[in-house]
Amino acid sequence: MSDFNNSDQNQEAKYKGFAVASMVCGIVGIVFFCVWYISIILAILAIIFGAIVINDNKKKQTNTGKGMAIAGLVLGIITVGLAILCIAGALTFMSSLESYM
Repeated sequence: MSDFNNSDQNQEAKYKGFAVASMVCGIVGIVFFCVWYISIILAILAIIFGAIVINDNKKKQTNTGKGMAIAGLVLGIITVGLAILCIAGALTFMSSLESYM
């Protein structure tokens, strides 16, 4: 009986770790946005880890780390959206410079 409870606690700790990783990757990704290649990788990891925790919580009907997972997911989505906007703006700017030359 104790092995079952211990295994259940290990799974809970594993997904709580994913939730923390999601939130940390989201925060670091948005803070270091000017280093875009690191920021995009961290944002994608935040989205993946957050989705894993939320999906597992739906299957097991628990709320372990759900708030941190949602925070990481939202920060990851915001970072990817900002990156796309900045890349599109830079490409537009570069094409407008070519028309003046």
